[in-house]
Amino acid sequence: MASSLPIPFPSGYEIQRKTNIGFQRNLWIPSSFDYNTREDAFTGDAIDARYPAAKTNGTNAAVTHTEHTVNGGISLVTGTADDGYAGQGYGLNLSGDRGFLFEGALTTPAAITTLKFEIGVSDADDDAGAVNSKGSATATAGDFAVFVFDTDDDTNLAFISAKGGTVVATQDISAVTIAAATTYRFAIRVEDDNVKAWVNGTAVGSAHLIEGGTKVTPWVFAQARANSASRTVVFNKWRTIEPAFQ
Repeated sequence: MASSLPIPFPSGYEIQRKTNIGFQRNLWIPSSFDYNTREDAFTGDAIDARYPAAKTNGTNAAVTHTEHTVNGGISLVTGTADDGYAGQGYGLNLSGDRGFLFEGALTTPAAITTLKFEIGVSDADDDAGAVNSKGSATATAGDFAVFVFDTDDDTNLAFISAKGGTVVATQDISAVTIAAATTYRFAIRVEDDNVKAWVNGTAVGSAHLIEGGTKVTPWVFAQARANSASRTVVFNKWRTIEPAFQ
């Protein structure tokens, strides 16, 4: 007996032709054949083999996956070395010239003292952090857009981006207060060279840029800021949406 659920017809640009720009279009886009949607909540028995090797440094630093974890996720373990770190990318599959939306969620550790984390997109999956110094807004990456928290500077969240090495920083974001053992949702929209960002649904920052012709990857990073103070950041889920044809 056939299912009572309707079988969809090909979308064939119907979203663009039949809906106005707005909430309905935003909600329907992920199901359209006209868009590439990549997402991962890290369920199953291992991290997918398509991921590049994690970028780690320091004693016991690691990116780990635990089978049978409710709601999935991977753990970025900073290890016990001062400035030890763990970072994970996916692949340089996105560009501003094509346009894309990145969304990600992470959960902070039980203690957030002596901790740095980043989440967003970057032009490399093997940097020791896209941001070198949050406080002085200096960077390791050349083209990136990330949210960053770093107790070496203060206890406020920032959003920092760079176009060809020229950095723009929005410091001291008041939309959220970073707390221990708390999950936060982040979103970054890139169109050409222009970048917009949201945390927990609130828009933050202005005048942020990235080089639209540079390929970037989803990126998450955690770093210890003291000896013997390992911190574990859980990367719950990520998703990117981009036009499939251009």
